Amino acid sequence: MWRLTRTARPTADGAAVEADLDRAERAGFRLAVIGRSLALAPIGLYYGYVLHWPSGLYALLAVSLLIAIGLVQLPLLGTRHERVWHRYALFAFDVTAFAAHLALVPLSTGGDVPQNLVFLRGIALVFIIIAASVLTLSPKLVLWTGICAVVALWASIGWILAGMERIITWSDLPAGPSREQYVAVVLDPDFIALQSRVMDSIVILLVTCIAALAVHRARDVVRARAAAEHQRNRVLQVFGQYVPEQVAAALIDTQTLAPQTREASVLFADIKDFTRLSESLAPADVIGLLNRFFDEAAAVIVARGGVVVNFVGDAMVVAFNAPLPAPDHAVRAVEAARALLALAASRDFAGHRLALRIGVASGVLAAGTVGGAGRQTYTVYGDTVNLAQRLQVLTKELDTDCLISDATYTAAGAACDDAVANGTVSVRGREQPVQVFAIAQAPTAVDATTPLPIGSRPLPQPT
Repeated sequence: MWRLTRTARPTADGAAVEADLDRAERAGFRLAVIGRSLALAPIGLYYGYVLHWPSGLYALLAVSLLIAIGLVQLPLLGTRHERVWHRYALFAFDVTAFAAHLALVPLSTGGDVPQNLVFLRGIALVFIIIAASVLTLSPKLVLWTGICAVVALWASIGWILAGMERIITWSDLPAGPSREQYVAVVLDPDFIALQSRVMDSIVILLVTCIAALAVHRARDVVRARAAAEHQRNRVLQVFGQYVPEQVAAALIDTQTLAPQTREASVLFADIKDFTRLSESLAPADVIGLLNRFFDEAAAVIVARGGVVVNFVGDAMVVAFNAPLPAPDHAVRAVEAARALLALAASRDFAGHRLALRIGVASGVLAAGTVGGAGRQTYTVYGDTVNLAQRLQVLTKELDTDCLISDATYTAAGAACDDAVANGTVSVRGREQPVQVFAIAQAPTAVDATTPLPIGSRPLPQPT
C-alpha cells in the first residue's frame, strides 16, 4: 500500500529493461540454435544422398556433429554454466567449419582435383550462418559472425594458394579477350578468381552490416516496449494501491483518466489532534504512524470502490464516481466514512489510538490529470471538493465525527436512515447555507477488504 516516502528509480527501471533484453537475447540464441539445426539437417541429408558411398555417410555424420555441437548449448541457457562467449564461440566455430570445408574436403575421391575449384560451388552456406546469428538479437554477435566469416574465407583461400604452384586469376585475361582466351583462363585447373573472392568478402560484410543495423533497430523496439511495459507496471503498482489492480489496469488501458466533469461524492478525512501528537514523536515515527494508518485506510476505500486522490499531511481526499463510474457514489462514500471511523476506533496504529474528523459532500466536480511534462497527478476540483473539506472542519465546531451534506443525505437514501440533522450552517466560501447531517461509525469492527452489508455490490468497472 501507500508509503509517504517514495522516490523514482530510473536506474532500477533501466536495469530491469536491460534484464529483459538479456532474456530476449537468450531466447533469440535458443531460436538461432534451433534454426541452425533445421537449416543444417536438409543440407546433411542432401549431401548424404547425392555423394557416393562412403562420402555421403561422412558428410551426413559431419553435419550431424555440427548440429549436436549447437544443441548441447541449449541446456546451459539460464543456468550458472551459461556464458555469453559460448555464443560467439559457436558462430566462430560454424564459419571455421565452413572454411575448413572449402580448404580441406576433397572435391572428389576419384582423383586429384585442384582444391581451388571448390569455389565453383559458391559460398552460399555462409549466409545461413549469418542469418542464424540475426536471431540472437545481438548486433555485436552478427558483426562478429560476418567478420569471422571473411577472415575464415581468406584463411581457406590462403591455404589453397599455398598448395598451388601456379596461380591464374582474372588479371591474366588480356584486354578484350576472345572466346578462346576467356575459356582457356576460366577452365584452367590453376584458375582461382581472387577478384571474385574480394567481391564475395565485400558482399558478406555489407550483408552483415545491414543485418546488424536491422538487429540494432529491433533491439531499440524491444527496449522501448520493455520500458513502456515497466512504466505501465509501475503506474499500475502505484495506482493499484488506491483501486483494485484489475480496475487500475483497465483505467490505464482505456485512458479513462482524461479530464471529465461528473456527479460524484468526495470524502475528506483528517486525524484529530495530529499536530499535538506529532510533536511528541520523532519524525521517523510520525511517518511510520501515518503509513500504518493510510495503508489500512486506503484498503477500506478500495473495498468500497473509491479512489484515494491525494494525501495532504495527515488528511486524505477520496473520490467516488471519479474516475471509476459508480452510480451509487453517495452510498459508497457514506459506507466508507462509517468504516473509517470504525477502523480508527477499533485498533492502535504504531502504538497510538487515532480519531478522525470526516466531511462528505456530493455534487458536480471536475477531475483529471494536471501538472507539467515531468510530473503529473490525478486530482479533483470544484465546489463539492471544497465543501467536503469545510464540513470536515465544521465537525469540531458541531462536536461530531462526521458530517455529510444534504445532497449526500438525499442521494444515499437508506444508508443514512440513522443520520442526525445538525441544522443549516454557513460554510466559508459559499453564499448559500448548507443543511448538514451527522452520521456515526459502523456498529462493528471493520474488515478493510470486505464492504459493509449495504455495500455488497461489485466494484465498478471503467466504461
